[in-house]
Amino acid sequence: MYFFYYIPVGLDVERRRQTFLTWFLAVFCTIIYLVTRYAPVGSWWNVYNLVFIPLDPSPATAVAHLFVHAGWFHLAGNMVYLLVFGRAVEDRLGAVPFVLVFALSAMAGAYTHVLFGHLFSPAMLEYGIVGASGATSGLLGAFLVRFWYGRIDVAWWVFMPLQGVNRAGRSGVPVFVAIVVWAGLQALQAVLQFGEGGLRVAYGVHVGGFAAGALLAVLFGAAREARVERILVKARRHVRRAEWFAARAEFADYLERRPGEPVIHLEAARASVCGGDAGAVRYHYVEAIRAALRRRERSEAEDAFIEGMRHIEGFSLAERLHLDLACGMERSLRFRGAMMAYANFVGRYPRSAETPFVLLRMAGLLERRDEDPAGALRCLRRIADRYPDDPWVDFAVKEARRIETTCVVLGPGPEAKHLETG
Repeated sequence: MYFFYYIPVGLDVERRRQTFLTWFLAVFCTIIYLVTRYAPVGSWWNVYNLVFIPLDPSPATAVAHLFVHAGWFHLAGNMVYLLVFGRAVEDRLGAVPFVLVFALSAMAGAYTHVLFGHLFSPAMLEYGIVGASGATSGLLGAFLVRFWYGRIDVAWWVFMPLQGVNRAGRSGVPVFVAIVVWAGLQALQAVLQFGEGGLRVAYGVHVGGFAAGALLAVLFGAAREARVERILVKARRHVRRAEWFAARAEFADYLERRPGEPVIHLEAARASVCGGDAGAVRYHYVEAIRAALRRRERSEAEDAFIEGMRHIEGFSLAERLHLDLACGMERSLRFRGAMMAYANFVGRYPRSAETPFVLLRMAGLLERRDEDPAGALRCLRRIADRYPDDPWVDFAVKEARRIETTCVVLGPGPEAKHLETG
């Protein structure tokens, strides 16, 4: 005698957006269950009208039956599968394809049950069908097509009282293995069920829903997207293993197919930093900044710029772009990043017509934000010494005199003496 229970509890899938529809469907199914359990018949409705009757099938009940459940365990099992796999499917396929997979898989599962009944076991047609098993099986099929390369975290419990075994744990299982084994078990159960009476679980519904979900995912382009994303997954696995050369090759392959993703350029830049490829580091940081700006994600572009300056000494961009981001960071109160960008600009473009203006900005930040009048004074004197014909010279000289006067008034400390002597 033995018992083996398992349930999926997590995925190694990174979600990119909120999955409101999955949560809505889970809450809606729970509300319908509570209503049908405690008030199955009302003055204006009857829950039995939602049950799918194989002897009298209809498209309406083929969808409606997925919201009705026979008990708490029936509901809980389907909702676990919906939340674990549905969020990933909705995230990658989008809201409309997700709803179509969910609803059409339920319909396909119901009519597959009717077909199996007529072909092999007419006695099965006497029992009404309820539950979201067909719909969640469809999500499993779609998940297999889209994420066949991933892993599923499975919580399990083995209880063998006669052998004195009682173990539980959590293990990572490859998606392809876990779901294909599950689908095979459902098909086997459906075959063994033929000719039996007292039907409790309609395994044919699982088989039909799974097949429909997989087919719909292929039609929505999930297989093509899976091939591309698998490259990114391999790159990240190489990073976790500190295999920098292999990671950079996979990132390059992915970005060749999807060049406009700033986050992936950043990951490639970090892998290149660890791999010691300075040219690749600079290239990926520049591309990350440009890609973020094309998406109008200015804050992300500034983050990438700051990170690039930390990893590359004197990191700079094209003159106009560099100055635009530097001034933008100052406006958004990111003063440390702005100072780094201003200093790199002066070092990279000493002959630019904008360099005196940049030195003025640096002087202002040094005096007001860093309380470093000596540093501010050096920036102002640099304008007067190196750019004597610039329109900002007169203003810089006045500011330098003001700072010198202020520091002398504050007292004859070491800093004031330094400023007086120049």
